[in-house]
Amino acid sequence: METVRKDSPNTAEYAEIAEVKKLLQKRNISIYHGNKNETMVPTYGVGGSDNDYGKGFYTTPNKELAKEWAWGTYTQGKKAYIHTFELDTSDLAILNLTELDSIHWIAELLYNRKLNLGDKEVVRDNVKIFLENYKLDTSNYDIIIGYRADDSYFAYAEAFVSGTIYKDTLEKALRTGELGIQVFIKSEKAFGRLTKVEVNEVPDKYRGFFVKRDQYARQQYNTLRVNQGGRAGKQTIYDFV
Repeated sequence: METVRKDSPNTAEYAEIAEVKKLLQKRNISIYHGNKNETMVPTYGVGGSDNDYGKGFYTTPNKELAKEWAWGTYTQGKKAYIHTFELDTSDLAILNLTELDSIHWIAELLYNRKLNLGDKEVVRDNVKIFLENYKLDTSNYDIIIGYRADDSYFAYAEAFVSGTIYKDTLEKALRTGELGIQVFIKSEKAFGRLTKVEVNEVPDKYRGFFVKRDQYARQQYNTLRVNQGGRAGKQTIYDFV
């Protein structure tokens, strides 16, 4: 399978690529994880496998976004915390998805997350062929850096493989909530390079930000979907399978 790179990044994509390049210029990078637990030790091999990039530890280089995630709906009104880590990236194999065409990121999502396809045999066939064509082999990588998706964003990917939205509509939709970049700690080696710096309680003012961002993203997506226009010059799932 040939890796497809971004030939002509748009303004948003260029900014994302530049952000990650700047981040990786440092040997030791600061990353953040927000959740409801004050005490937490990232452990290799623990956690669910049906997240964006599979089983591992999900972090972000954006401290403010981590605070929002800490007050996600799963906190159920309890306290929220932000955990700060330092990651030594020297000699780590890093897959930077921001430099590649979004089809590889979409394939990663479809491979790891659970699709609700019901009896849609055609869509299942689309997904199977799409993964055969564009799913990268990530087995030898220690770190994956790429976009973050939540449940609403994954629904957009489902719409794409079902043939109801175009690729350019999907790419725009994936940025509507401005969820930013995530740094995924994948290998045992990478887990061993994590150093806990501090943990702080997240103020109540961040409560609800997560939900508002998701609601805004869904509203923007509906607008994009309704106004995506005709087929001429646009790519659908059938251009990739």
